[in-house]
Amino acid sequence: MKILYLSTWDFADEQSDGVCKKIKSQIKVFEKKSFQVDFIYIRKNDLVYKENGTERILAHVGNIKKTPAYIKMYRHIKDKQYDWVYTRYGMMDTFYYRVLKRLHHNGARILIELPSYPYAGEKPKGIAYQFMFWWDALYLGKLKNITDRILTYSRHEVIWGIPTIQIMNGIDLSEIPPAVKVEEDDDTIHLLAVALMQPYHGYERLLYGLKQYYDADGSRKIVCHFVGDGPEKATYERIVSEENLDDYVIFYGRKGGKELDEIYNKCDLGMCSFGYYKVNASLSSQLKVREYLAKGIPIICGVDTDIFRVIDREYYLQFSNDDSYLQMEEIISFYDKIYQQSDKQTVAIKIRKMAEKYISIEATMEPVCEYIQL
Repeated sequence: MKILYLSTWDFADEQSDGVCKKIKSQIKVFEKKSFQVDFIYIRKNDLVYKENGTERILAHVGNIKKTPAYIKMYRHIKDKQYDWVYTRYGMMDTFYYRVLKRLHHNGARILIELPSYPYAGEKPKGIAYQFMFWWDALYLGKLKNITDRILTYSRHEVIWGIPTIQIMNGIDLSEIPPAVKVEEDDDTIHLLAVALMQPYHGYERLLYGLKQYYDADGSRKIVCHFVGDGPEKATYERIVSEENLDDYVIFYGRKGGKELDEIYNKCDLGMCSFGYYKVNASLSSQLKVREYLAKGIPIICGVDTDIFRVIDREYYLQFSNDDSYLQMEEIISFYDKIYQQSDKQTVAIKIRKMAEKYISIEATMEPVCEYIQL
C-alpha cells in the first residue's frame, strides 16, 4: 500500500510546533502498519519531497508559500501513482484542486483531514482573507468528485456531500515525557498556556479575570505562564501592562525540548482555548489538550472538549463559551480539590495513564487505518 501524505504546513519549527509533531506521528502510524509513505511539505521557503526514504528540495516557494507550492508540486508529481493520498486541508484553490484531481486520475483514493469544521467563523478580517475564502468556496462542490472520505473532529456524518470518518486528535506519547513534579512550600497556583496565540484562544478572559480577582482583594497568588508567539501575543502583553499584572504573568516566547519540559514541571493547570465563541464553534479537539494530558496536567477550557466526553472529568474544569471573565475562585477550588487529595506527582501519573489509554496516536488513527485496509 503506497500513500502520499500531502501538506503545505511549514516545518520550519517542527520541534515546538504541535501540528508538525502530529503529522510526523501520523506518518509513523502508517509506517507501523507497513504502508509505504512518501511525504511532501514546506520547510521554511522550500518545497520538500521525501520519496522512498530520500528527501530532496523540489523548489523554492518564497514567503507566500502555499499557492506557489501547489503550482510547483504539480510539475513534479503529476505522473506519480499512489494507492492513497492523505492531505491535511489548507483552504482549496485552483492549484490545490488540480494536484488532488491529477493524483486521483492516476488512481489514488483521496482522504482529506479537516483540522476544524465548520471553519467559516475563523476568517480573519481583510480583503486577502475574503478572497481566500471565496476561492475556497468555488471548489467545495467539486471535491465530492475526487474525494473518498473527509476525516473530521466534528460530529458531521457528511461534509460537502462526502461521507466522513469521525476521529479524535491523538499524539505520539513516546515523544512527550511525563512531567516531573516538585512540591513547593507555598500555595502558589501556576497556570500554563502553550499556544500559537490566535483570537480563538481568548486568553484575555483569563487576564481580566485575574485582574478582577486582585481588585477584589484576592489573596492567593496565581501566576500565568505563557509559552509561544502568535498574532494575539501583543494584545495579551498590552493587557498585562495596562492592568499592572506584571507580577503574575510571564511570557517566554517559543520554547521546546528541555526548556519547555522545565516549564511544564513547575505548572499545575493547563489553559486551553477560551474564545471558541468567536469562531462559532462549540466543540474542541485541540492538540494542546492532548499534550497537557500526556504531561499529566489537569485542564481548564472554555468550550466542550471531545476527549472529556470519553474519559473522567475529574481533572477538567469547563467555563462558559462566551466573553465573560474567568472566575479565579473556581480555578482555586478546582486546584485545591485535586491537589489536597493527592501529591502532584501522583496526579501527574494518573492523568498520564489516562492519556496512554485514550489519546495515543495509534488509537485515534485506527479508524482511518481500518478504512484504508478494507
